[in-house]
Amino acid sequence: MTMSGVRRRLAAIIIAAIAAAVGQGASAQEVLHSPRDIAACLCENQNVTQLRGEVEQQKQGYDTAKANYEGLNAQAEAQRGQVNVNDANSIAAYRQLLERRDAAEYHFKVEVEPPYAEIVARYNNAVQAYNSGCSTKLYDSAVLAEVQKTLYCPR
Repeated sequence: MTMSGVRRRLAAIIIAAIAAAVGQGASAQEVLHSPRDIAACLCENQNVTQLRGEVEQQKQGYDTAKANYEGLNAQAEAQRGQVNVNDANSIAAYRQLLERRDAAEYHFKVEVEPPYAEIVARYNNAVQAYNSGCSTKLYDSAVLAEVQKTLYCPR
C-alpha cells in the first residue's frame, strides 16, 4: 500500500471512530417525556438552588464566628506571656479576654458549626441526588413547557 493509501485508510478509521463516539454520546443522553419525571427533576433542581442559598447565608455567619474565635484565641496566646502576675488588673484583664475567647469558642463550635455542617451535608446530598438522576437527562420541550406552568414542589 502506498503512503497516500495509508493516510486515506487512517483518515477513514479516525472519521469512523469520531462518528461512533458522537453517536454514543448522543444516545447516552436520555430524553424524559414523562411529566412526572420532568417535574421530579425540576423539583430536585429547585431544592439544590434553595439549599445553595441557605449554605451561602449560613457561611457568612460561620466565617464571622470562626474569625471572631480565632482572633480572640490569637490575642490570648499573644498576651499570655505579657501578663504581669503581680498586677491584679493585668490578671483580671487577661481573665476577661479568656472568658470572651471561651464564649466565642462555644458559640462557634456548638451553636454555629454543627448547623452549618448539617446544611452543607443536606446540600451535598441534594446535589448528588440531582446529578445521579437528572443532570444527564434532556427534557421533551413541549412536556417541559406544560410541566413548568403547573409545577408544584412540596417541601
